[in-house]
Amino acid sequence: MKRPLCPVALVITAIVFIYLRISFANYLYELPDRQDGETGFVTGVVARKEARPDQSGESLYVIYVVPQNISIGKMKYVMCSLKEGDAYVPSVGEHVKIRGKFTSFKKVRNPGGFDSRLYYATLKIAFKLYNAEITEADGREDVLRERLYDLKMLLEKNLDRNPVLSDDDSAVLKAMILGDKAFMDDDIKDMYKNSGIMHILAVSGLHISIIGMGLYKALRKCKIKPVFYTAIPIAVMYLYGEMCGVGSSSFRAICMFTIRLFAPLLGRTYDILSGLAIAEILLVLDCPLYLYNSGFLFSFCAVIGVTVVRPALEKLFEKRESGKLKFSGDDDNVFCKIYPAIRSGFILGFSIMISTLPIYMSYYFTYPLFSLISNMIIIPLVSVLMVMGIVCLFTVGISGVVPGIIAHLILLFYKGICGVQTNLPGNTLYIGHAGETKIICYCMIAGLGLFFQTGRIKNIHISSNIEKHIRRALIAIAVATLVYSPKPELMISALYVGQGDGIVIEDGRERILIDGGSTSEKKVGRYSIIPYLKYRAIGSLDAAVVTHEDNDHISGLFEIMDDMEKGGIRIKRLILPDVSETSRGDNYRKLEKRAGELGIPVSYISTGEEITVGKSKFLCINPDKGMTTEGANAYSTVLLMKRGEFKALFTGDVEEEGQENIKETIRNNPQIFKDITLLKVAHHGSKYTTDVEFLELINPKMAVISCGENNTYGHPHEETLERLESIGVEVYRTDESGAVIINVRDGVLETKKFLNEK
Repeated sequence: MKRPLCPVALVITAIVFIYLRISFANYLYELPDRQDGETGFVTGVVARKEARPDQSGESLYVIYVVPQNISIGKMKYVMCSLKEGDAYVPSVGEHVKIRGKFTSFKKVRNPGGFDSRLYYATLKIAFKLYNAEITEADGREDVLRERLYDLKMLLEKNLDRNPVLSDDDSAVLKAMILGDKAFMDDDIKDMYKNSGIMHILAVSGLHISIIGMGLYKALRKCKIKPVFYTAIPIAVMYLYGEMCGVGSSSFRAICMFTIRLFAPLLGRTYDILSGLAIAEILLVLDCPLYLYNSGFLFSFCAVIGVTVVRPALEKLFEKRESGKLKFSGDDDNVFCKIYPAIRSGFILGFSIMISTLPIYMSYYFTYPLFSLISNMIIIPLVSVLMVMGIVCLFTVGISGVVPGIIAHLILLFYKGICGVQTNLPGNTLYIGHAGETKIICYCMIAGLGLFFQTGRIKNIHISSNIEKHIRRALIAIAVATLVYSPKPELMISALYVGQGDGIVIEDGRERILIDGGSTSEKKVGRYSIIPYLKYRAIGSLDAAVVTHEDNDHISGLFEIMDDMEKGGIRIKRLILPDVSETSRGDNYRKLEKRAGELGIPVSYISTGEEITVGKSKFLCINPDKGMTTEGANAYSTVLLMKRGEFKALFTGDVEEEGQENIKETIRNNPQIFKDITLLKVAHHGSKYTTDVEFLELINPKMAVISCGENNTYGHPHEETLERLESIGVEVYRTDESGAVIINVRDGVLETKKFLNEK
């Protein structure tokens, strides 16, 4: 059998995948007999360490300990974040006793959110010891790994001291050459990610081809035995991988490089797919959870795109000879020389896109469309940038000026290309999430389009041109099948935003956001709201309604606006409560100002006014126009939503005067407010709102309470829960359920709790 390792790798992967589906929970570590924040001790051996910047820019050390006093199941390490200013940083290989606060990695609580528990589990890290300090150490060290760490720190300092490189330049080169992304600014990371060039920062095949193969070819020219010019580059690349921290992509590259060099010594021909299969088998058997790691999947699928999909596409889209006579000067014009390179670049980019599109839809939910072009411009310069960066690593002072200038100019060019790309309309395709069934269908249909040939089937005779058209159509159908997602009739998602509010409503193709903020979750817009919108393929919001200006309702909204400025999710209209000038505080003014800077139209709403989103109508019943209040809660915008028989009441944090206003409105219009389907309980379930009279007036069938887990306010209060229970309301809480998602189809209501679904 040709390439027997490839089907073996597929079978092993399938077995591991099925095994994980059965016993997935066994791989996610839970703190035994301890609570988050509890102080305790870990004793063990330091396996590796790294420096990260703290808020002041000083180095904060993180060490990874193999524990000896506690069992961590299938995991291997405890991540210990040393206390700021701790003078003693242990050596790699040292036996230590560490005291700190036990901290588990957070469960993902919203669709599309970053699953930190799963991510760290793929790195075999069980939990984190926060604010840790070394209480005992024996002074021993792993000499090799400690010297590699010292070398890495020295090389990073050389980059920082380069007289030409900026802080951002140095941070990018650290990530690209030394595998250290800790010092990269979030904006720079986003720029590379949104432009589709994040892959150049991963230590992978490119590094091996430049460093490893460069050394191999140089040694071959020397008069030494083959075993030496083979073993030395392999040893150097192994040490390089150890220094950078061996991730899945670097392990794959080093493994394939090792097989590539050993093959001639063994009298065998190197086969890239067999090498890929061996690397994949070793990684999956070592850590089955790699099958859920986006970096692992991208690394392998990109290689498959280049080695398997690309040749198939080149045959499928090969240029037919026109039959026209050619003359001696025809191939000398510029177009004829450039066209093959452009065509080859597009086929390469399209090959990688076909291979990695399911991964984008599983983890990132957007696709940078113009990355096909930007990669053709950027990749040819990567080798030059790497070589200049490597020179900068080993030069100090004046000697580093020339390579520093070249590296700086290339990175400046990259920044310009990324800036242009991200601001081009249509660059970011919001493709949303695809489940396993769709991905399997995509792979089968695309596989038919790429590799199926009717000529292999007896009694079927189709011309090659027609066959090519059919296969091209199959590829187009596969992509359309994967990307297409029907819009919901009506979907209401109360997201988990900690202590705050964030509600996304989808009515067909129109979407509205009611509030978006938190006082307990950092960067709630970046890490909770925006990922969910991308998960749902929402690239624009028809309206963002702010019920009032408290931070727990608007902090994430500012982050969405910042993202919009960088070419992200667009807000078409901002709706604020129409209250008196004296009631409008600093946050209210900041919202108006920020919207003005971004060209977002601002409108103001008060009692009696209506918003239309799709087929849904939203009637405002608070605040009264020009209302004057001492606190922002009282003037919260309260909206009655109606779509067919479905009714929902969104109450913000309404209390005191505002609560009396809406009760008066309901008393005067009992038929309109009778039998509310859904109530968004006011003020996170505070006992000072949602009184008995109010509940009897609206008689809701179900209620959603948005509140933070273990919040300091004790929300929701027992009094509120008892009042809801007394009238038979079905209660959903985001602190217990994560996101609560309500689907209405043909009058049938379906409610899902995200944590239960997980």
